[in-house]
Amino acid sequence: MSEEKEIKNIENTENINEETVSDNDNAPRKVVKKKMIVKSKNKENIKDLDLSSYGARRQARIYAVMSLYSYEINERKISINDILDFDYDKKIPENIFAFTRNLVEGTIKNLERIDSLIEKYSNNWDIKRIQYVDKSIIRMSIYSLIFLKDIPKSVVIDEAVEIAKMFSDKDSYKFVNGILDGIQEEDIQ
Repeated sequence: MSEEKEIKNIENTENINEETVSDNDNAPRKVVKKKMIVKSKNKENIKDLDLSSYGARRQARIYAVMSLYSYEINERKISINDILDFDYDKKIPENIFAFTRNLVEGTIKNLERIDSLIEKYSNNWDIKRIQYVDKSIIRMSIYSLIFLKDIPKSVVIDEAVEIAKMFSDKDSYKFVNGILDGIQEEDIQ
């Protein structure tokens, strides 16, 4: 967890491929095919990420992590509307954007409570030392655990671990998993 990751988006072209797929509730949704470049500061481990290979909720979580990362890196001096302005990606389907907005707004409005849980469960690890990417993933996930009761804890943790594997350092997912798994039921009531 020693080095920050940088998330960059490839410029979208006019011929973005879209396909209709169905979600668990059988409602059709659009999946936008696009690629993102994820690279570390030292330019190693550059990889393309095609968001269209993920479901709508995972895409929304990825956008939420990007937004929360932006919020934190800008020292919380940026408005929610500004961090949710994906001007590089005008084709985000409404259902994905709505879930992203819910995650971002809810997380930011409840930061004090969320951060107190991070401090409680990150044994001997000051919250200021946690990478912005990991902190964004953990915050979004704790918000989900507290306020999105229709999503099982195991799903929230699995999603957080998978996103940490995509965007964070090699073993950061273990740290993310440890904090989220340690949170007790009475803490999220």
